Amino acid sequence: MPTTRREFLKLSTLAASTFQMSSDEILDANSMSNVLAKTPTILLRSSWNDNNIGDIGHTPGTLRLLERHIPEAQIILWHAQSRPVTEALVSKNFPKVKIVHGAFFNQDEGLQGELKMAFEQADVYIHNSGMSMNYGLFNYEWTGVMSNLAPFYYCIENKIPFGLYGQSFDKFAPPALSLFRDVLSRASFIYCRDTESVKFLKDNQFKTPIIEFGPDGCFGIDVRDEAKGLAYLRQAGLEEGKFLVVVVRTNTPHLNTTGKGDMMNPAPTPEQQQQDTLRLGKVKDLISQWVTTTGMKVLIAPEALKETKYAKTMLYDQLDENIKAKVVCRETFWSADEAMSVYARAHTMFGMEPHSLIMGLALGVPVVHARPLKHGRKGWMFRDIGVPEWLFEIDQAPAADITGAVLAIYKDYKTAKAKAQKAMDVVRNRQKETMSVVKKLAMT
Repeated sequence: MPTTRREFLKLSTLAASTFQMSSDEILDANSMSNVLAKTPTILLRSSWNDNNIGDIGHTPGTLRLLERHIPEAQIILWHAQSRPVTEALVSKNFPKVKIVHGAFFNQDEGLQGELKMAFEQADVYIHNSGMSMNYGLFNYEWTGVMSNLAPFYYCIENKIPFGLYGQSFDKFAPPALSLFRDVLSRASFIYCRDTESVKFLKDNQFKTPIIEFGPDGCFGIDVRDEAKGLAYLRQAGLEEGKFLVVVVRTNTPHLNTTGKGDMMNPAPTPEQQQQDTLRLGKVKDLISQWVTTTGMKVLIAPEALKETKYAKTMLYDQLDENIKAKVVCRETFWSADEAMSVYARAHTMFGMEPHSLIMGLALGVPVVHARPLKHGRKGWMFRDIGVPEWLFEIDQAPAADITGAVLAIYKDYKTAKAKAQKAMDVVRNRQKETMSVVKKLAMT
């Protein structure tokens, strides 16, 4: 007999299907147990934002890994808030995945509805890639902390194994360390997308059985929208293999549908404005040197919605006219699948944001990442997968070093392509190893 409601729900689902069978096909109790054991349910929390293709990309990337390595699993995707762009992409590419919505708690209301049923069915719960397990890095809001940790407490109370996949950890301001350490030490696994985060957790005495390097889920992405991507390349006059992609991030407010700044991202301070000027000056040098040296074009591409505005006004519009003639600035946002179809045709990619570069590497495209340190430890992932020569700190590295790294790829492209492939070999090996742990946990 099933001992928990979770087991009862799974048994009931299977039992209902047996009514469709002839009498000689009906499973006996032992066979039913075997089938149940081979049909795990994995509940994945993901999709943090529809206005950033990195936050979109985490979801199809990890879903593809689960589908590839645990094909027998039923996967339920939890969106705390509706994500229309991501959901359209998931429905198109992962029709078997069920999407559920809902907050884990809302004032006096606890877990209920389809989300409650999803947890009752789950054999393992996974919190997908990001940097949400921090306190004091971007803000000091406890609501966000509790919305992330409360599902783990539920899992602990209901004996549901849980883990974190492709996370980075940067700060536990007082008194958060004790809380995070208590909860996450009871996880089955924590896969950090950079080894500096692994060290950070271990130095802070986290006792989780598995704390290891596990690449960002976005590395698993393979979705494309070829129709949109190829149409855009034609419209923009970009030839396959003959353009550099440039992705920037500025100290500017997020945009909502009315174009006003998000209150969580106020207007930049004079110091931040000066920082943008210095950073974009280095990017302008890179673009100019690329066009002059290679004769190839440049695509300024948005990873975040807001840069469709600011990358144009603060970078593209500031280029010399003779350079600007060889530069395309995309002023409309896109989903991850269209971006993938464009990035697949790039010669090389440069970015201040990591996730477009992750997509590029997944496609075999060489990349250079010049990160702002404020973005946290996640940038170390490029060192950890074996391409430290493609990682820079944009506020410290001279423009000549950054530009030199990109042009070095151009001058010895065969070697650069081999490096990209070797880095992805490291990634895929770790994906296989991490997914074997998830599978074993889900099947137990």
